[in-house]
Amino acid sequence: MEFADLDILGILLRLGLGVVIGFSIGLTGVGGGVLGLQAMTLALGMDPIRAVGTTSLYIFLTNISASFHHAKLKNIAWGSVLRLLCGAIPANILIAAWISRQGENDAFKHSLKTFIICIVFFSVGVMVINAIKNLRRKIEDEERSVAAGMRGHGVLRNAFCVLLGAAIGGLIGATSVGGGVLIVPMLIIIFGLSASRTVGSSIFMAMVLTFITALVYGKGGEVDAYSAIVMAVGSLLGVRYGSRLSVKLPDTLLRWIMIGVILTAAIMMVANR
Repeated sequence: MEFADLDILGILLRLGLGVVIGFSIGLTGVGGGVLGLQAMTLALGMDPIRAVGTTSLYIFLTNISASFHHAKLKNIAWGSVLRLLCGAIPANILIAAWISRQGENDAFKHSLKTFIICIVFFSVGVMVINAIKNLRRKIEDEERSVAAGMRGHGVLRNAFCVLLGAAIGGLIGATSVGGGVLIVPMLIIIFGLSASRTVGSSIFMAMVLTFITALVYGKGGEVDAYSAIVMAVGSLLGVRYGSRLSVKLPDTLLRWIMIGVILTAAIMMVANR
């Protein structure tokens, strides 16, 4: 039995990876991009450029249903999202197009892998902060006060949106990582959104930006579409059971479990450089 160039063992491996990552997403709501990227590089042995392109397609596929769900619930702050995307989309296209053209440059691939590892550790650091309840509350209070102060400065806030959007779009175009880790705090800082609208808006933005990233990398032949599709199918099952378990375990414990998993994989990435 084969699917494209994948034999049965290859299909089962990708399904299994999708189930594990989907389970983690359902359990904690974060980590899809980081874990997906590490699965592509460590388990499937992809070079960093192809891993970014494939992970982008995988994240896009896993976010489609969630985005429509949040749209139906009116959890997407369209005005805020569009302002950020004004900067994010052009930067995403430019960075992704530039990186996808470096396929024969081994030195660049090595540098990109180092950069990805740094972003993964940065993501872990942000997650550690969010996992400390008292510190998180304090930070969110400060962020929302910043948002309240910026409401009276429309021009400044719009310019800030474009610049931050460009940074987020460029980072996703370069690494496929950053959707939840970076977009969520930016939506709180700039717009002071509620938790539900922050999650819905960040998922929609991540879907748009990873779709564009996947298209650009795909045009350069740097996307393994079959791996992304099979893993996305596995994630459907994983998310279902992870979500069920999430209501039975304390939120703090879930966050630390995810941090431990991502940190372990990050260390493995360093060891395999």
